[in-house]
Amino acid sequence: MKRILGVAVIVTLMLMLAPAGAASASNNTKTGTAQVTIKSPADYDFIGTTIDVALEVRCTGGSGSVVVDLDQYPPETPYPVGTGSGPQIVTCDGRTRSVAVTVPGFGFDAGKAKATATLIAPGGGATAQKWITIVAV
Repeated sequence: MKRILGVAVIVTLMLMLAPAGAASASNNTKTGTAQVTIKSPADYDFIGTTIDVALEVRCTGGSGSVVVDLDQYPPETPYPVGTGSGPQIVTCDGRTRSVAVTVPGFGFDAGKAKATATLIAPGGGATAQKWITIVAV
């Protein structure tokens, strides 16, 4: 558990310290053979405080982690902004794997949202950004 929290903290710090334009400069970036793809739609549960985002992830080196950041703006949300971030540990064996990331947050509603997924793995990392649709299920 401490290892998972440590990885999540490191990833979060890396995202916070990245230049502001770095994430928006490209929809997908990668190093090595790592790859992450964001799927749409995502769904929300429990009155908009938990969003489930589906990904496809490929990496090498044993295990890695992926963090999904999610932002939603009016008119989709009635609040000034809906925002959240969620980590997930992933298996890195060179195969493409389906991964679900639960993003806790506040203020989400059905509609469009901007998702950013950052993969960190021993064999390289990758970042993807995509406007997704959140649906009520």
